[in-house]
Amino acid sequence: MAGIENYVASRYDFQGLSSLKSNQSKSVEKAKEINAKVAAEFESMFLKQLTDSMRDSLKPFKSELINSNSMELFEGMFYDEVSHKIAQTQGLGLVDWLNEITDKRQSRESEVSALLKP
Repeated sequence: MAGIENYVASRYDFQGLSSLKSNQSKSVEKAKEINAKVAAEFESMFLKQLTDSMRDSLKPFKSELINSNSMELFEGMFYDEVSHKIAQTQGLGLVDWLNEITDKRQSRESEVSALLKP
């Protein structure tokens, strides 16, 4: 995805993500690249929320012997990376859904422009 001019520096770079949305590109390939980037970031955030919920549900079963602030920090970073890796490799199918919407929108726009031409 090196063709994207708007670079998102971090998973929490909301300004970069909004600049991807505001880029009204005309080419379908560029739109699909942007869809893939936005979908991967959204899926990563969604999976992070999911893993945080799973981790919180395990708190009653934790032993006090290994429970510490540094262990919680490590687990948080671990689950963050796991969710990001799942979103990067497998995904949840959001990219396909966004590309399908983009293709439908592109075909409608071409039909409308063909009808408006004299």
